[in-house]
Amino acid sequence: MNIDSSGGIAYTIDVLIGENKNSVPVLVDTGSADLWVSANPCGNCTKANMVDTKVQTSDGCTLESKKYGSGAVHGCLVKTDVAIGQYSLSDYPLLAARDVEGFDGSYMSGILGLAMRQNSIDNQATPIDLMLSAGMITSPEIGFYLTREGDGSEVVFGNAHYSPDADQNKKAALPKKGQDGLYRVNLDAFISRNQPITSQATEMQNIEVIIDTGTTNILVSESMMDPIYSVLGGSDKGSDGLRSVPCKGPDNPDKALALQFGGRSFNIKWEDLIAMPTSSDPDYCYLRIQETPAENFILIGSAFLHNVYHTINAATGEVTLYGLRK
Repeated sequence: MNIDSSGGIAYTIDVLIGENKNSVPVLVDTGSADLWVSANPCGNCTKANMVDTKVQTSDGCTLESKKYGSGAVHGCLVKTDVAIGQYSLSDYPLLAARDVEGFDGSYMSGILGLAMRQNSIDNQATPIDLMLSAGMITSPEIGFYLTREGDGSEVVFGNAHYSPDADQNKKAALPKKGQDGLYRVNLDAFISRNQPITSQATEMQNIEVIIDTGTTNILVSESMMDPIYSVLGGSDKGSDGLRSVPCKGPDNPDKALALQFGGRSFNIKWEDLIAMPTSSDPDYCYLRIQETPAENFILIGSAFLHNVYHTINAATGEVTLYGLRK
């Protein structure tokens, strides 16, 4: 299936909801496990310009809440028909949003969570679980090719490993870490110019990270920020509390940072690392490596995923990374 890209920042597909098959753009998110869409009534959905899905909720329904990095959704489980591309599910209990916080309805009106069922509401079967049990797909694997902008992004359900975008000679198969339903794997090291980035203040190697298509940036702990920014020529925090780097980058910028998984290093193009110029100096740009308030996990988002083809296994939690063929 083709994915719509919002400037390489977020990725959505259109799902069909209800008997009338209302088309709804939903964020493709491996960092959560539930499907939710805007519902009726939902005043904040309307204010955010989300699509009216025609899904109705009653005043007496049981309210469920889900929190995300960018916001939250509150609603009720409602059984309705859902079509994801060629795959049709009858009476699927999606979360019908009665209230939302922090989401931009100009490009999304819900989220398609593709994490494992351990993270779903009431541990209910996910769309991938049901597609597999019904024989619609041959394996619980999903593949992603996420372009930087424009057309070309794809999601593959089922037999996902043999994409024309994947370099079969540059492969890292990563077993799941932890007991939750997220795609948590081991990162060998942050690499700069073929050398691991090290720090006396914090552990920078052999750490658990979460692969998450719903996240744009690479989010690391505060203690990792100094050593990473230092090798990239970064500045100290500005008056806005953020750090920056020269927009042009260091010498040979596409070799400035790589992530090593399973003994293989995957370079990150400099264009994927930098965001907008700072207001104080147009020659300096904000970096898509930002600080997370949590010390116990690192999120790896599309700033890295642009540079690989990757698959996730919704049954085992395994992640496989491939270099790109082009």
